[in-house]
Amino acid sequence: MKRHPRAVQAVLAVVVLGSAAGLIVAATRPAPPLGADEITKILDQAEQAAKKEESLLRVNADGKKQPTRMHIVVVDRGGRPVGQRSMADAWVGSIAIARSKAFTALAFSSNENALTTRSLGPLSQPGGPLWNIGNSNRQDGLIEFPGGLPLYHNGELVGAIGVSGDGVDQDEKVAEAGAKGFEAPKAIRIDTVTNNGVPYTK
Repeated sequence: MKRHPRAVQAVLAVVVLGSAAGLIVAATRPAPPLGADEITKILDQAEQAAKKEESLLRVNADGKKQPTRMHIVVVDRGGRPVGQRSMADAWVGSIAIARSKAFTALAFSSNENALTTRSLGPLSQPGGPLWNIGNSNRQDGLIEFPGGLPLYHNGELVGAIGVSGDGVDQDEKVAEAGAKGFEAPKAIRIDTVTNNGVPYTK
């Protein structure tokens, strides 16, 4: 069968354009959501760290320092809770705080910037660039102290972790442990972008 050069060129053009369009769609498609195994890994990592972290406030009947007891919450890219781990005797009030910490870290991070709840503290002081931000997003709650970190996969924001149940430094250490393997790219972290003018973690 005789093939016409122009017909062949037209078909090739369609194939190339179609492939290019597919690549563009693939490039702009959001990162896949956190899988069940990944969520479990994040929660497990955080809980193990909490069991080893000395509490700022907890002691036994003999006055000996005890490990922390935490609520750990993971949210997806849309800010929806997708995982929670609550340790025995953790403060009930910390459930909502952990959830809000995760939401806050997710809500103000992106593929081009990574911000933690610790970062919000100095930014939201009177005269700061995010002054009065605490009055926004009241339905989900915003937290302006440490314990919430965004989660990344291959450089793309996929969710966040929030931890509450002890002092804020203890909360943050546990959150950092949970986020291991899902850290924000260093180049987009707020401490890098501001040349350490705004902290990311302690």
